[in-house]
This record gives sequence, structure tokens and C-alpha cells, in this order.
Amino acid sequence: MGGDSELRVVGTRKSRSLGDVSGSVTVESEQGSVDFTATDDVTLTVGGERNSVTAEGSGATVRLAIEGDRNSVSVARSLDLEIIGDEGVANSIDRHGEAQSGPDLVRTDREEAYTDVGLFDYTVVSYQTNATEREFCHNCGRDAETIIRRHEEKVLSVFGLTVTVGERTGSDECPECTPHVPDEDVELTESERREIFG
Repeated sequence: MGGDSELRVVGTRKSRSLGDVSGSVTVESEQGSVDFTATDDVTLTVGGERNSVTAEGSGATVRLAIEGDRNSVSVARSLDLEIIGDEGVANSIDRHGEAQSGPDLVRTDREEAYTDVGLFDYTVVSYQTNATEREFCHNCGRDAETIIRRHEEKVLSVFGLTVTVGERTGSDECPECTPHVPDEDVELTESERREIFG
């Protein structure tokens, strides 16, 4: 169906596959089955009773309002889900599929960080670890599936034997509060260089 549109499904025992959707989808049927793929942000309103709605797609947001009773809504984990209302009774909302991939926050683990320490060296080693025991990010306060903890250690190395002189553990970070810089090279234009460097 596609396009930025307003789609409505009404009737009893209707089964509809709406295809690619952006805009809004309203399900006002009884015992219906509706599925669609969100290509852009979608506002999904579910009324009626005993409907089953499945949203696929990735990189978009589904804003969900349930006004009916005994409805089942399943949204792909690769979509963001924002519940703006659940007025009905005995409705279920679940997630299916794989989560959308974010940047890998652990760029250097402890073992990799220590490989750069020389035979005779006094240096600061930086690395990250997964904070699997955390349910939310202590830095920004959001719930996140991936949370890391940053570490810095002052290390003295003599003949390759290392001694940790001091350690400092930084704050938590998650994909929501970590600035992500792509791995590609970034080049400045001639005018940007003149503006920055004078």
C-alpha cells in the first residue's frame, strides 16, 4: 500500500496484509488479523476486540494507542515503540525478532589495552567492559540492553611484568548517551579549514 497515508481496517474477522506503511493505521475490527511493515514512523490505533496486529520493519517508530479489549499487538524489536495509550482491558503488547543493531560500545577490552604496554613503561591504559548487572544506564537514566563501564588504570611495566598503580572507573554509557562517530574518515572543506584554523 505504501506512502504517507491513513489506513483503516473495519469489519469482522478481517485478515489484511497492508505491506509498506507510513502515516497511520487504525484497526477497528472484531477478531481481525492485520500485519504491516513500517517504512517510516507510524501511529497505530487499535480499537475493537480480539484483534491481532503485527508490525515489522526497522529504524522507524511505532506510536501505539489501544482503545479496545483483548487485543494482541506484536512489534519488531528493530522498531522503536512508544505507547501513547492503553485504555482497554486484557490487551497484550510484545516484541519479536532481533533488536536493531547499535554501535559496538566496547571498542577496546582489557586484554587489548594491555598489548600496547612496553617492556619499560609507565602509562595510562583505557578499556571498556560490559556492565551486565545494570538494568538502566547510570549516566542518562534510560533502560538499555547494552551498558558499558569505562576504566582507566595507571600501569608500571618492568621487563614486561605489569603492576597496576592506580585505577579509576568511569561512568556507565549506553547507545542513547554515547556519542557515536562513524569509523569513516572525515574531511573538512577548504572553507571549513580556514574558519577553524584561521
